[in-house]
Amino acid sequence: MFTTHRERNHLQPLVREQLDRWIADLKGWDPSALRENRWATIGDNVRALLLQHEGQDGSTSTRVRIVETKPGGQWITQLTVHSPNARERAAWAWVDIESPDPDSEDPRSHPRLAGTPRFLAPTLDIIDAWDGAARLATRPIVIRGDEVDEVHRALIDAERRGVVFVAGNDGSLPSVPWTNRIASLTRFTIGMASCYVLDGEATQLLNDRLGQAHAVLPGRLRTYRSQVQPDSVVDGLRHRVLSAERIIDDNEQPRLARVLASNAQLQALEQPLPAAVARVHRMLERLADDMLVHRLGDVGSKRRSLVPSQPRATAVETRESDRPQDDVNAQQGMLLDYLKIKVGIDDLTVDRIDEIVRLIEVGRSSQEAQEDIASRLAQLQAELDETQKAYHDVKWQLDDEQIENRDAVDLLTRSEETVRTLRHRLASMGQAEVAWTAQPADEDVSRPGSFGELLRWLPKLKHVVFTGDPDHAEDLDSNDPLGAWASKTWDALLVLHDYAVAKADGRWGRDVHGFLEHTPDGCHEWPTRRHARDESEEVRTNPTFRSRRVLPVPTSVVPVGQAFMGAHFKIVQFAMISPRMHYYDDTAQSGRIYVGYIGRHLPTGQTN
Repeated sequence: MFTTHRERNHLQPLVREQLDRWIADLKGWDPSALRENRWATIGDNVRALLLQHEGQDGSTSTRVRIVETKPGGQWITQLTVHSPNARERAAWAWVDIESPDPDSEDPRSHPRLAGTPRFLAPTLDIIDAWDGAARLATRPIVIRGDEVDEVHRALIDAERRGVVFVAGNDGSLPSVPWTNRIASLTRFTIGMASCYVLDGEATQLLNDRLGQAHAVLPGRLRTYRSQVQPDSVVDGLRHRVLSAERIIDDNEQPRLARVLASNAQLQALEQPLPAAVARVHRMLERLADDMLVHRLGDVGSKRRSLVPSQPRATAVETRESDRPQDDVNAQQGMLLDYLKIKVGIDDLTVDRIDEIVRLIEVGRSSQEAQEDIASRLAQLQAELDETQKAYHDVKWQLDDEQIENRDAVDLLTRSEETVRTLRHRLASMGQAEVAWTAQPADEDVSRPGSFGELLRWLPKLKHVVFTGDPDHAEDLDSNDPLGAWASKTWDALLVLHDYAVAKADGRWGRDVHGFLEHTPDGCHEWPTRRHARDESEEVRTNPTFRSRRVLPVPTSVVPVGQAFMGAHFKIVQFAMISPRMHYYDDTAQSGRIYVGYIGRHLPTGQTN
């Protein structure tokens, strides 16, 4: 979360108060243990750093970094608040949560998303928080007709970083239930996204300003990413629309809430920090690192100053009257003798005991310093690894996109050449008017804009049945902002449906791959190089890889309710994601195709 606040003198104490309450009341840790510019233990396996800095320009910066070590890894919560001295500049707060890496590298496993920390909602309730011109609140903001300027400013504001959800209405939807429904869908996006619910008049006024490509229809929820360009029709494709059918479907609510949260998180993570914020961040990181280095040096100097000296004349003498008289004193005497043996000193003096105590304190401090430095180095290494991975992923994805674009251009070129040839033949036969007159399509050529929408369209295909996990398919939407993958997957499903229909009416008698090689007239086509009859021998014979492809089918098809689905469509090549669709051909028996998986590329020897 990144938010600005116009009352610069109030932000730091308000946010810090809510953070301390969260630490004490909800987490059960000790906020009083925090010390300025040093690491401290505030709970079991919980270390925290409090940084305070006053700039020469009169600005103040505060950062609290909490590292919680759990069996599954480290959770890092970091809060940074900055208050400038200049009146014309806004104060800002930045909250960053880092969750551990997923335990499993199985592409079908869900990533471990960080939830919204509980101190955010109370904080947003008491501060005036903004993302550029968009308001950040804990519930959707209801907009009447005369208030639509605020929404329009928020959408076109170039400084906005997060997404803005806008729900439309035509007056037929009851305001309170409709707002509550939108609030439920966006409940996991608090602090990362703004949300507005328009009444009928506001919906119409906003659409008049934005134009058809960017309009939000009544009963729909639209996700507006940053940098909205109302004058660009193509830009409208970036801003996804959630249909009314899915919004009102109670069964869809949990899945949609996760999808919207994932979209909001990805948008927040993709946006670079403002330059002024990045400068403060670098300054605080240098301060933290210098503090660790100096702390380790202080420990070393303390060690050197504590070299044992010669015994002094102030030896503790055991007088006759002080000799142990009971078991307790006897035990203490034994412990004292044991201590002399362990430290290698015959005569213990008060100064020697003080030195030993100081050495113990230095040892503890040294151990904590080493642990804190090790934690910092691990964090820096993780950031470096993530940066390198991001670089390689982008390079890989660029190569894949270039291949995809070249393939699309080649297909378009061949299609245009075919159209040109047919037109000339019609013209030579005296049908020039027919050849050059656009004819309406005989079928619905629309495509789903998301995998969630695709799953709702599937019942239209009577010969294709989806038996897989919808979550695996909808997870792809986070990496498919324009819906291109969902569109291609729908094309592959249309091919399977045409194949099943052709087999049912006797026009085709071979398998799917043969159908792709010699597609009958009037049927949808698919490149054979993007289809696999079966998996490789390595995958078929490896128990781990094979088990991932044993997918659900009705017990009427296979009594055990599962079947190995090696045949699959290669939807698109996109780094490690590269979506795939696995299916089971049962046209010989039930006349249907069972699609058991739509999602990320399943593991192989190469992906693992």
